[in-house]
Amino acid sequence: MPDHEPRTAPLISDDLIRSRLAQSEQMRDFFLQMWAQNPALAKRAGKRIQDLLHPLARRPASTDF
Repeated sequence: MPDHEPRTAPLISDDLIRSRLAQSEQMRDFFLQMWAQNPALAKRAGKRIQDLLHPLARRPASTDF
């Protein structure tokens, strides 16, 4: 049997990880805003999306403790 070097995953730089996370957060915010502005679209997207939006329906006021 030939000896093979074990394959290692390429390293991803911290800068790339941070930029991808930031981009993902922007996309998430975009879709949440889109669904919040269009409840019919959110309803068509399903219960999971509606559950994501539920905490947005009532945000505590600054005086809530």
